[in-house]
Amino acid sequence: MSQDRYFNNFPVINYNNTAAVDITKRIVFLNNILKNPYLFYPYEISSYERAEQFGYRYYDDQYKDWVVYLGNQIVDPYYEWYLDYDTFKQFIQKKYGTVELAQTKIKHFECNWENADEITVSRYESLELNLKKYWEPDYQNSKRIIAYKRKQISEIKNTNSVKAYVVEKTGFKHDEICDIVFNNNTIGSGQVMNQSDNNLYIRHVTGTTVSTIDVGVSYILGKESKIKSNFTQCKTIIDIIDPIEASYWMPISYYQYEEDKNAYNKTIKVLDKKYAKQIADNLTDVLK
Repeated sequence: MSQDRYFNNFPVINYNNTAAVDITKRIVFLNNILKNPYLFYPYEISSYERAEQFGYRYYDDQYKDWVVYLGNQIVDPYYEWYLDYDTFKQFIQKKYGTVELAQTKIKHFECNWENADEITVSRYESLELNLKKYWEPDYQNSKRIIAYKRKQISEIKNTNSVKAYVVEKTGFKHDEICDIVFNNNTIGSGQVMNQSDNNLYIRHVTGTTVSTIDVGVSYILGKESKIKSNFTQCKTIIDIIDPIEASYWMPISYYQYEEDKNAYNKTIKVLDKKYAKQIADNLTDVLK
């Protein structure tokens, strides 16, 4: 058995009357290593490759998987490592109930600048003032503005809007999708944010979710809880995204969020093997 097993080098402390490995000792050591970009190179792992398999193949030692974890600041070696399709699907089902729920429920909103087309100068000049912040001039190797392109805004909004309803009963599931029905017409939807007494708060809304006229016989229907509750009042609590700016933002589902994160995990930083023994020895010295 290799003497370079990662946690073999860490001190054991008493935590709530239980012996536990003190992983906090790695912080300063880890930061010093990660500051040196010359020690690492990028590598794209294959679909079914695990860290211990890579450690055995590259470092000639399956127990050198800790070198990979350390270099990529991985705490959870299972879910922070790239998951193949089948494992990813099982993970989604376990965390969100079903793949369909993960694909339909919204996590947050992101600015949709990546796939936007350019617009003409005249079109830009006709935009409302608060929409111009989403655009920047494109000179196209000219001294004058040829067109306008979307500005790269890497911003996340927790939701687009929050609505409040005075309902006859609560008991909805947190974050479940609800239909919002005005006079027997399903024209809006959203996800349960919070509920207390006879107040129900809905976020991630689409369609018509607040009526300026008498609500009549209107109700909210929970897709998962199957609760149907009439409401007598509705109002907007806050618009995080101004309604006229809605087209500049796109909803990101839980599935897409997890899929993007998993794709990011596919490329790892690999510590050059000629430094692996030195790093292991240094770690042992630090933790003595």
